Amino acid sequence: MKELHILVCSDLHGSAEALDMLEAAVSADKYDLLVACGDFTTFGSTDYTKEFLRRIRIKILAVPGNCDIPDNVAVLEQADASIHNTRANVSGWQFFGFGGGLPTNMGMPFEIAESLMERSLRAVAVPEGIMVTHTPSYGMNDVARSGRNAGSKGILRIAQEFKPVLALAGHYHESRGKVISKDTTFVNPGPAKKGFYASVRVGEVVEVDFREVKQNTTKSTMF
Repeated sequence: MKELHILVCSDLHGSAEALDMLEAAVSADKYDLLVACGDFTTFGSTDYTKEFLRRIRIKILAVPGNCDIPDNVAVLEQADASIHNTRANVSGWQFFGFGGGLPTNMGMPFEIAESLMERSLRAVAVPEGIMVTHTPSYGMNDVARSGRNAGSKGILRIAQEFKPVLALAGHYHESRGKVISKDTTFVNPGPAKKGFYASVRVGEVVEVDFREVKQNTTKSTMF
């Protein structure tokens, strides 16, 4: 299969500067596609997601995050960019994904019971593919502010069963990084709203380069 060069981002949270950064990154380098792991906004409308889809001029695959309203799924589907609860083939690579977050006492707009998340992801999973979720696998770049692992054991079971070459997720802003476990490279690119993203090449091997662009924290968000 062809080597893929992927820009991986997550957790934009309505940041105008994050969108500027990603548009510039796509223009400056030869990426085959951009994968977004959710949280386009923080309880915002679909306007930011639509602007993101308009300005990023390469193939996009994305899932919603726990802070995204469910209407974002339809917006992504209309742009042929959704990998939520489905799969997609890009240059022979099989992508599969599922967005949203685990239930909390905070009542986020896109929370899903772990049993449903696991069952739905298993239904679209393919062996040795590329898995895209918002919530990370338990133990894989998932340390929350509490200092404890807080990822999904259900998603971890999918990873262990289907052995994706690459597993992309975000959600935990504090856990930017890479973990290699057996045949899978797990990547959390860090929050785009703070200037983080990752450049990933997947082929015979997986190469991950974490990028950072200094952000102006006084710049307003977009919704």
